[in-house]
This record gives sequence, C-alpha cells and structure tokens, in this order.
Amino acid sequence: MKEQLQTCIDSVTHDKNVDLKLIHNSHNSYQDQLMDNEEPIVWHEPILDEYWNRLEAKMNQLDIDTKIERINFENVEITKERMAALVAIFRSGRATNSSTMFYFCNANLCADGIISLSELVDVSSDLNYLFLEHNRIDNMESAHCLSRSLKSHNCINELVMTHCDLGRSPEILSVILQSDIRHIYLGSNNIDSLGSVTVAEYLEGNPPIHRIELNRNCLNDDDAILISQALKRNTNLEEIMLITNNLTSIGVKALLTCVFDGSSLNAISESNHTLRRLTIFTEDISYMQHCINALLELGRTQKIVFVLQDNDSLLKYLANVPVGLIPEVLAKRGRIVDEHQQEHLNIVYSTMRWWNMPMLYSYHHCVKTDTKRKIEMTV
Repeated sequence: MKEQLQTCIDSVTHDKNVDLKLIHNSHNSYQDQLMDNEEPIVWHEPILDEYWNRLEAKMNQLDIDTKIERINFENVEITKERMAALVAIFRSGRATNSSTMFYFCNANLCADGIISLSELVDVSSDLNYLFLEHNRIDNMESAHCLSRSLKSHNCINELVMTHCDLGRSPEILSVILQSDIRHIYLGSNNIDSLGSVTVAEYLEGNPPIHRIELNRNCLNDDDAILISQALKRNTNLEEIMLITNNLTSIGVKALLTCVFDGSSLNAISESNHTLRRLTIFTEDISYMQHCINALLELGRTQKIVFVLQDNDSLLKYLANVPVGLIPEVLAKRGRIVDEHQQEHLNIVYSTMRWWNMPMLYSYHHCVKTDTKRKIEMTV
C-alpha cells in the first residue's frame, strides 16, 4: 500500500488534468461473476499517515486551474479525516467544479464518512457520476445528508449503489431513492418484499427518474405485481431492470401486463406507454427479451391497432365499447406514418366498416375531414 500511495502521489503533477487513483489490486468490480465477493479491504493504519499527508500536501500545491477530473479509490479504507481533507482541498479552490466522477468502492464509507462525502458532492458542481459500491449506509443521519446533497445537485446523472445492503433498512432505502437521481443502480442489495413496498411507493409517485436497476435482489412474484401496479401510474420511468430475482411466469406476466393489458381497449389505453426497456431475462433467453423490447416500442395507438388487427378477437374487444369510440381510433390515423402501421389501420377500418356499419357512420362527424378523406382514399 505504501508503494501504491507513492504512485498516487507521483501522479499528482502540474498537468492541467489529473486523475487521482488508488486501487488495491483486485478484481474488476464490474464483473458480474465476482459481484458477490468483496475484495479484502486495506484498513487504515497510522504507518500510512505520512503518505496520506504527502498526497494532501501535493494536491494543495496544484495550480489553481488544474483539474482533478476523477477520484477513484477502491478497496482502501477512506477515513472521515481523509474525506474531510479532500473537502478542504476542493473548498480551497483547488480543482473546484472540475471533477466529473467519484468512485469510492469498498472504502468503508459509513456514518461520518458518508456525511463528509456529501460535503464533497456539494462542492463539486460538475460531478456527473457517483459510485459507492460495497459501502454501507448504517444510519438515517448520513442517509439524509447524502440524499439532500444529491437531490440539490444539478449535474449528477448516475448513482451506483450496488452491494450496499440497502434491503436491510427499507427506511434508508426510501431516503436514498428520494434523491431522485435520473439513473440509479441498486443491484445486489438484498432487497426483498419489504424493500419492494418502498420501491413501488416511490415509483407510484412518478418521480423524475429514468432508469432503476434492481438486478440480483430477492424480489418475488408478489413484489413484481406490486411494482407492476405502480408502473401503471408512472409516466417518467424509461427503463427498469429485474434480472436474477425470484420471479416465475406469474411475476413476469404481471410486469408485461402493466405495459400491455389486452383485457379491453380501456385497459390497453391505461397501460404504461412510456417505459421503453423492461429487462427481465438474461442473455440466454435473449429472444424473449427481444420480443418484450419490440412490444415496448409501440405507443398507445399502435397497441390498440395491433390488437384490433386480429379479426378473430375483434368482437371481444369491441362488443361493449360505444361505437362513438371507433371514430376516435380512426382519428389517430393522422399520427401513423409507417407503412406497416397503415396496413394495420386499413384492416381495422375495413373490419369496423363491416361491423355495425349504420351506427359507425352515424358518428362519422367525429372524424376530422382530412382524416376521412385519407381513409377513403386508402380503403
């Protein structure tokens, strides 16, 4: 560790761009097959203080316009004193507003360390990515400090908190979620049914989050149903990942139903039409995942047209629907530009013209004139 600290010290030069890196040689924490095996951490010892002090002194000597673009500490304990020293350096004007990524993996950041980290986030206005893998937030005070800093930050786009054991405390999980980071990764956190309630309540509130990753947790079919119901009320989330949980066909069906409920036209309309990625299966079932992705590319109108093109099931969907709704469906014609979609609409219109024709044409005034003209030319 002395040698690695010395290498880190030597890397802090007067170049305009500096990456501060200290990694206890180990596996790449991104490798899924090694995710559950934490690398032994190098704990702080007084014998290392001399090197840390020299590193801090070197950083304090940097030119005012030098940019420390990234800080990457892995498998090395970062004490609250060392984190406070980083905060002091940034507050002094050295590299302020220049760091875009902080990577503190397996650094024993808990309690006071997380609070100091929150202060570091506050003084790093250009920060885009925050990685906190293999750290455990063990009290509400530190959770609230971190969440407040993240929520008030203007640039942070991605928060990675895999292997942080957040499933142990749904209350702390809820606080972290309330930071509203657009892309949040919560894989391998032992999130079970208690945690799923927290996640579902958060998503149901329609927060400004675009992606949430919940891979390799302990979610079951009941949890999938709960999350599915929440997603029906969400119009912001674009991607949710649920690979390697305890789901069966029941849970998968519930999740698919939230984006395409074919029980009725109203149910289709009320499905979630903003989710663009629902990742449930691993690569060995890539065909099924491809089918799901293709389904999610359809919008509300396209889903209705997709269902109605099946003549055998047409009456099942239209039997109890007021005929006045049919021109509303046809009025969507102006939004369809793809030839494949146009073919679907032709099939739908031809069938509906056959079905209950007098009533259909009694409502034709609901369709815009230009739309009727285009339909007549098409049929």
